[in-house]
Amino acid sequence: LDLNMKGVTFSISVSKLEHFNGTGLSEVEFLCQTSSKDPKRPIAKVASGGELSRILLSLKKSLGQSDKPRTYLFDEVDTGVSGNTAEKVGRKLRTIAKGQQVICVTHLPQVAACGDVHFAINKSNSKESVNMLVTELKSKSRIEEIARLISGEKITKTSLAHAEQLLSESLG
Repeated sequence: LDLNMKGVTFSISVSKLEHFNGTGLSEVEFLCQTSSKDPKRPIAKVASGGELSRILLSLKKSLGQSDKPRTYLFDEVDTGVSGNTAEKVGRKLRTIAKGQQVICVTHLPQVAACGDVHFAINKSNSKESVNMLVTELKSKSRIEEIARLISGEKITKTSLAHAEQLLSESLG
């Protein structure tokens, strides 16, 4: 998978324990090697948030499709990535979504533009509770939301044009 992690290798270390514990008789550790010169190290200790997200995305893609539909929830799987990598993550999520359901929470316009359906979630706080309003965005409101992700609160003609371009390229 091309998620801007060239040279990274992933491996799994399985060692037999002397006694059973809460997870069985084996200890499993996920390892990565960022270049051929580096040693294999535990992912939990060396991978950034963005790298962890992309490794998870790669694993989900590797699982492939099943005759039973799956639902994957990615909460900011694009953490720590931007630009070209964000675009690749968005495309990979779109590929995974074929034949199964993918729900992705994102703040990146490149990823949001790749979705088949787009929702905006707005929270409002009161003394007693937090309320959430979920709204499906269609055509113009979707373009405006992606433009807001691009430029912040002040939506410009340029950010609107860029949002339209992102949508047409990702859906095209």
